[in-house]
Amino acid sequence: MPAPYPLIDMPPGDFSNIFDFQAINMAAAHNQFIQGINAMVYHAPRIPEEKVQPFVKFSLIFLEHLHHHHTLEETLLFPEFEKKLGQGSLSVNIEQHHDFVPQIDELERHLKDIQSEKVKYDGKALVERIDGFGDIMIEHLNEEIATLESSRMRSAFTEKELKDIDAAFMKEVMASLDLYTALPFSVVCGNPATPWFPPLPAPLKWATKWWFYRRHKECWEFGQLDLSGKPRPEYGI
Repeated sequence: MPAPYPLIDMPPGDFSNIFDFQAINMAAAHNQFIQGINAMVYHAPRIPEEKVQPFVKFSLIFLEHLHHHHTLEETLLFPEFEKKLGQGSLSVNIEQHHDFVPQIDELERHLKDIQSEKVKYDGKALVERIDGFGDIMIEHLNEEIATLESSRMRSAFTEKELKDIDAAFMKEVMASLDLYTALPFSVVCGNPATPWFPPLPAPLKWATKWWFYRRHKECWEFGQLDLSGKPRPEYGI
């Protein structure tokens, strides 16, 4: 079984500074995905039969969240950045998606076949599938941060322009998310070192813990954190 994939170090700067924010926010988001893939790798060979279906649902929620992130990057965020950074200036990020997304799509189809009981669950085989693309994916998640480096943003955008892009992006994020999956996932696959991410207002944090978790409550035990954001001891965090 592969060792846990290392989390990304937070870029320097101030999260409240819109120029620094781009790389810091992206690194924090990417760490959620690394937490998600680490959770799958940790649990896959340990799952008892009665918890296979909840674990598969958790895994599919993670992959759905990852797809949502990539889709909004490719269709909204990066095209807006390229208007000032230059056409194709972020194309490497999208090209890297093509290096591992097909394998994620295949993993998703496999999980859905397990969910529908077309195929039998095999935890070792599941880890082998993840191991087939994990290193490439982690490399991409790390390298993408440098393309959003603070000085690069500052050289091309005004503060207002970046704030307007961020506001439009977040509006689309919130309009297209399933709050019953995305919010609990963001908590249980959070990073204890960045408890401020995602920057949810207090009422939404409360609602996540006491309401939004309920629809898929059987899934959230597989994250590294509990719904209060506290690390689960079995992960050694």
